[in-house]
Amino acid sequence: MRLSIALPMKLPMKSSRSLSLKKLFAAAGLALAAVGACAETPQRIVSAGHAVTELALALGVGDNLVAVDSSTRLPEDFRRLPVVGYYRQLPPEGLLAQRPELLIGGEHMGPASTLELLHSSGVAVVKLPEARNGEELLGNIEHLAGVLEKPAGEVAAGARADLAALKKSVASLPEKPRVLFVRAQSGRGIKVAGADTSPHSLIRLSGGQNAVDFSGYKTLTDEALLKLRPDWIFYSSDQAQQLKEGAALLEWLPLLKLTPAGERKAFAEVDGYALLGGIGLASLQEAKRINRLFSGETTPAAASR
Repeated sequence: MRLSIALPMKLPMKSSRSLSLKKLFAAAGLALAAVGACAETPQRIVSAGHAVTELALALGVGDNLVAVDSSTRLPEDFRRLPVVGYYRQLPPEGLLAQRPELLIGGEHMGPASTLELLHSSGVAVVKLPEARNGEELLGNIEHLAGVLEKPAGEVAAGARADLAALKKSVASLPEKPRVLFVRAQSGRGIKVAGADTSPHSLIRLSGGQNAVDFSGYKTLTDEALLKLRPDWIFYSSDQAQQLKEGAALLEWLPLLKLTPAGERKAFAEVDGYALLGGIGLASLQEAKRINRLFSGETTPAAASR
């Protein structure tokens, strides 16, 4: 399990948990200022990043949240909270104004100058790695539960059950469909998600295979897309209206009609929040839904949310 954590010594530490975490960090070759878990759940928590916030809520610290970042989608019936910027560019003034005891977020939370300022002001700062698969999600659940001094059992058990069911469904697929995850704008080509991206992790978790083998995002030509012969083409929910549930892609790039996905109109919208911060609880639910598309339980025509 990959961990990233920095906690100031302001809060009491538990020696047994501290020792175990130190061993994990030493094994990973990571440096840390201080390691441990709060002796009691911090009363004022700021969470930056949707995947981390949903874990915090599942672990039962909703009453302790005093602010979130702009990438977080809170439940509809949850109380309104201040928004303190975007998790990659958090402003120190907005954060300190909330008088937090603890700031939690993903590995890309920043900038470093803001985190260092909060740390020097006595605020505990914890960064969780982006989970690339189910096992790493379980690791994040256990780790965050320890930091928050909350039991992980029920949340971890639910995730394990979902992962076990998903693994069984994936194993029953006759073959792994070839999938492209795209971001597109008319006249600007199509960017495709490769390895080391959240869409790549979600495709694999769902039982598919990424049709490309490069890392990050790259813009591909019509001819390159045709050669990839995707069985499915996915896009984020924030582009659903713009892409007309995939129909716009065929208008902009007519060669896509010659691919298996284009012939079947196998386009599917993916919940954008399930793509934020690596594999999270929302990602598990999306993976189950996508797997049903792959197995034929849901038709391409019904694939859009």
